[in-house]
Amino acid sequence: MNLQTLDFSNNKFLGDFPEFINRFQALKELDLSTNMLSGQIPQSLATLNLEKLNLSHNNFTGMLPDFGERKFGQETFEGNNPGLCGLPLNSCSGRSQLSPGAIAGIVIGLMTGVVVLASLFIGYMQNRKKSSGGDSEEELEAGEEDESSAGVGGVTGESKLILFLGGEHLTLEDVLNATGQVMEKTNYGTVYKAKLADGGNIALRLVREGSCKDRTSCLPVIRQLGKVRHENLVPLRAFYQGKRGEKLLIYDYFPNRSLHDFLHESRAGKPVLNWARQHKIALGIAKGLAHLHTVSRDSDNTWESVAEEIVAIAKTEGYKAPELQSMKKCNTRTDVYAFGILLLEILIGKKPGKNGRGHDAGDLPSIVKAAVLEETTMEVFDIEVLKGIWSPMDDGLVQALKLAMGCCAPVASVRPSMDEVVKQLEETKEQISSV
Repeated sequence: MNLQTLDFSNNKFLGDFPEFINRFQALKELDLSTNMLSGQIPQSLATLNLEKLNLSHNNFTGMLPDFGERKFGQETFEGNNPGLCGLPLNSCSGRSQLSPGAIAGIVIGLMTGVVVLASLFIGYMQNRKKSSGGDSEEELEAGEEDESSAGVGGVTGESKLILFLGGEHLTLEDVLNATGQVMEKTNYGTVYKAKLADGGNIALRLVREGSCKDRTSCLPVIRQLGKVRHENLVPLRAFYQGKRGEKLLIYDYFPNRSLHDFLHESRAGKPVLNWARQHKIALGIAKGLAHLHTVSRDSDNTWESVAEEIVAIAKTEGYKAPELQSMKKCNTRTDVYAFGILLLEILIGKKPGKNGRGHDAGDLPSIVKAAVLEETTMEVFDIEVLKGIWSPMDDGLVQALKLAMGCCAPVASVRPSMDEVVKQLEETKEQISSV
């Protein structure tokens, strides 16, 4: 067949990559963007002499085909599963290696891998009380093309499943019949690895009781959260609210462990995280946070008042900004402080926490301040970070340390914004050997 252009973009196509496309040997332009396709992109696609290709905003994963000399950019594949790898994206290094993009996505909400929503819900409910009105549930559902809802047992309102882009294949039966294995328990809820009947896996986060007291206050915020898409954020695929008030956030399942494990756990076969790789991770996290903060600035008033709470990592011990001792509400500046602690954690190889918890933990800003006073700053860096670099000054380590300390400034108003953090990390990137 002599078909040269094929455009299936902006539909709701589900399933694997359509194999029949490989029959069109004369094809020059292919656009499958903004669908719900998943699985691997077949290597046979590289046999076509494509001049234009757009596979963005689907849920493809696995290794990209080798397109040879055809220079398709990252925008061709953006908005897919963080597990998608290969040029022009992150390299695929096997199971023993961890993609920086995947780490950044997993840990973006909380540096130990937890997405904290309690403050978001509190902020939203406070805003509702102040507001003179708002959209009804029916009005919010109107025009939402990437979500749907259903009742259990024919009783509307008892249980609800809201689906977002990439989660349309899920059903209430899938969620309710999934077999779960506890992955993590925190103050903010429990995370389960859930196995579906078809053999696939999803991650379920049971939201802590009391975080969201009623459906009316939850749903608008959840809908906004479900729309957030960024290469360094794990997208929300669905939200379930049961008749007893239980709430589940549903995400893609990632077998990789948390960044905390890769920084501090000693085990055979653990990926080597040198400075270039860890800088890439930190930059990815910073970009994700900056994107969420941008959403809070640019969206409507209801969302603006609470979006800054999405990544409220600051209530975790060790990442907590000083002002949270006297105030309850987190904000963008407390996020910046927590990011600064994470960057220090990367640079000096110690866990954040109170002094006296052992040689591998401590008040990280105080450790750096003491080293500066004692003129031993160069000795504060973790040995793993120093491997393979020319010098801490020439490879941007000292600049990154200064940035981290700026993020951890005791006075919130003098901390940089996440946009400024991203800019400085991008500048530092140019100095790093083998980045």
